[in-house]
Amino acid sequence: MDEGRRNILVAIGLVTTGGFLFAVMNAIVKALLARYPVLMLLWARTFFHVLFVAIAIPAAVTGALRTREPKIQLARSILLGASTLLNFTALLYLPLGDVAAITFLSPILVAAIAALVLRERVSLWRWAAIGTGFLGALLIVRPTGSGTGLGAVLALGCATAYAIYQISTRMVREAEPLVSLLFSGLAGAVLFTMLLPWGWRTPSLFDLALMATTGVLGAFGHLMIILALRRGEASRVSPFNYLQLVWAMTASYVVFGDVPAPATLLGAAIIVGSGLWLYRLDVAELARRGAGRR
Repeated sequence: MDEGRRNILVAIGLVTTGGFLFAVMNAIVKALLARYPVLMLLWARTFFHVLFVAIAIPAAVTGALRTREPKIQLARSILLGASTLLNFTALLYLPLGDVAAITFLSPILVAAIAALVLRERVSLWRWAAIGTGFLGALLIVRPTGSGTGLGAVLALGCATAYAIYQISTRMVREAEPLVSLLFSGLAGAVLFTMLLPWGWRTPSLFDLALMATTGVLGAFGHLMIILALRRGEASRVSPFNYLQLVWAMTASYVVFGDVPAPATLLGAAIIVGSGLWLYRLDVAELARRGAGRR
């Protein structure tokens, strides 16, 4: 096997592992939400994320101190903190698989926001893929049926905040992505630590260990994605992010006994299909640009 193919396989394995870690993290959070306030779990997720990165990757700390774009990095950190807040709160109201399905609208929202706000040129086929993805979300949310109410709104908010976070990534020119890994949890760690006295409930040692695990899993999951993108092209690796939806629905069923409704499964399939369609269009556009330079 040649080195290029080996790198792609390793990258796919890394991104698949990252998605699995995120699904396990969210399952732990949903279980702990039955005993602890959202604020306390938000603190644990961000505080232990930063602590883990600072200890495991000292270069990220020194790099953060020398960053050339602290304002943008801080803004991205705030966006990711807001996305986490909305995600964890949505888990109070919806099954894990439903939240994951709705939040996977973020790649589709990225394309829509880039077109409307950044004035990027978007073809008719891309608008068709964006519209199809939103139809999938409507199947899950079912606004005219029994609906999923506040939980669906929170999950949609999470997807929107994460989409803006992804767009803001284009503004960061850091050569070392590990700096962004540290910054991603920094704003939340500071803010939620300040607010913690109003949401503290003394945990058992086992539950505290689980809380710490959410931070480590989140940081490690992001690290897996970073390493994957170093090994392989984003266009080849990114579609495997959707396996996270499979892990989330599996965890939702195994841990909590939640059986996804047929409309949820169909909506999730449409969202995944639309996201993969967008990736396919991206790859084709990059290929055309490459051919035009020859």
